[in-house]
Amino acid sequence: MSTASPALAPIDRASDWLNPILIKETRQALKSRQFVVTFSLMLTSSWLISVFGVVMEGAGAEYREIGGSFFYGYYVVLAVAIFLIVPFSAFRSLLSERDQHTWEVLSITTLKPRQIVWGKLSSALLQIFIYYSAITPFMAFSKLLKGIDVPTIALVLVGSLVWSMVLSLVALTVGSFGHQRYWQVFLTLGVLLGLLLGLFTALQFVGFRMTIAFEFDSQAFWTTVAIIATFLGAYSVLLLQIAIGQLTFDADNRTTGVRLASAGIFWLALVWSFVGMAYHSWFGIPPMTPADAPAFLRVLATLATIHWALVGLFAVTENDQLSRRVRRNLPRWAILRLLLTPLLPGGARGFLYVLGHLLALYAFAQAFFHWHGTYDQQTVNYVVALCCYVVIYLGLGSVLSRLARRFMGDFRPAHARVLTLLLLAMGAILPQTLYFFDQFNNWATPQYWITDPFHTLAAVSSGSLDTALLMRLLAAGTVVILAINGRAMWRGIVDVVRGPAVK
Repeated sequence: MSTASPALAPIDRASDWLNPILIKETRQALKSRQFVVTFSLMLTSSWLISVFGVVMEGAGAEYREIGGSFFYGYYVVLAVAIFLIVPFSAFRSLLSERDQHTWEVLSITTLKPRQIVWGKLSSALLQIFIYYSAITPFMAFSKLLKGIDVPTIALVLVGSLVWSMVLSLVALTVGSFGHQRYWQVFLTLGVLLGLLLGLFTALQFVGFRMTIAFEFDSQAFWTTVAIIATFLGAYSVLLLQIAIGQLTFDADNRTTGVRLASAGIFWLALVWSFVGMAYHSWFGIPPMTPADAPAFLRVLATLATIHWALVGLFAVTENDQLSRRVRRNLPRWAILRLLLTPLLPGGARGFLYVLGHLLALYAFAQAFFHWHGTYDQQTVNYVVALCCYVVIYLGLGSVLSRLARRFMGDFRPAHARVLTLLLLAMGAILPQTLYFFDQFNNWATPQYWITDPFHTLAAVSSGSLDTALLMRLLAAGTVVILAINGRAMWRGIVDVVRGPAVK
């Protein structure tokens, strides 16, 4: 029987809805020596900045605009706590579950991986709010000293909150890969360097904005804020899905969420590109000229293909077999299964997933020029060459991973990814090595450089190679790779659409 008073009964019932990981992590964090020391140092440092800052300014504090300097001093104190201490604590909290052998206990409870990740992320958010409550009165004091306004303070604090949550999510995602103890040292060093870079970036940006005010009355400013916010949100969803997938059982579906988030980032970029073309006044820029359109499309296509090359490196190297747990959750209707096929686990289905989005990128390039009223064949060739190289190297990685699994039972997706990267490195290094020992001085022909995507793409962009021959060679290589992977992709589709339902 509950001993809570009637007035506290609703709060007592509401507490049962809280994430148990949030309660556990918050209790551990608030009782830890690290939190007490950090909180005490924040208050002490802010108090010293206030006292000695006013003393050093003397009588000038009454009429000089020194609020920006005081605010930046307080912000440095806050930034160390929320950009370094909190994300690293979130990272260590996930690794400690494995070090202290408590992960096995969590894995057999009714808690899902999503609840575990959200609980640890919510605990980090709660700690940030506590640090905010300690530093906010000092930042309000900086407003009284002139030189800074309330909207600037509010925007910096809100932006810092979002950036801190992104860094915490990055740290949690990296921590989810710490299955083996020998990896944890490298992961810890990588997280520390990444957090220091995030801290330095935030301090540089805010320090710069202390000298140049935000343009709150500019539509272009708010459009830029919207772009940054949407992409941070999209990549946060991707990181969240990766962390959840790493904590999920191997036999469960660890893929669909990651592939949906990756596709969302791609389509978000295309939507913003369309908005930029149709409503250029929102960005405060003139209409795109015929000379600017090809350059913009090349940058967009390059970033998009890098995105799909990285996503595809993980997607095409998975095991093609569907577990009983995944089959159990397949929809009943065949048409729904067909639509869901590229999002399900499996290297062949992953190759189909990447191939579909590369075709969408090519279609966008054609629609882009149609919308703009111009056409640049050299840029279209560049986009096609980008897509062909991604298809060729990822297709080779997919084929070799399937062959290796057939002859080696302990061959894992990580091995296939390393093998794919080695193929890319060999393809890039081989022409350079042959060029170094060139005896015939005929290296201007494209077939000698066809395996090196970096040199070939630069040549296609500049038009220094025979583009017609080059595109035929790349098209032939792409057709061969698609033919080799065609049977596996068809089998991956049939396995989902016609596969028996599992109860």
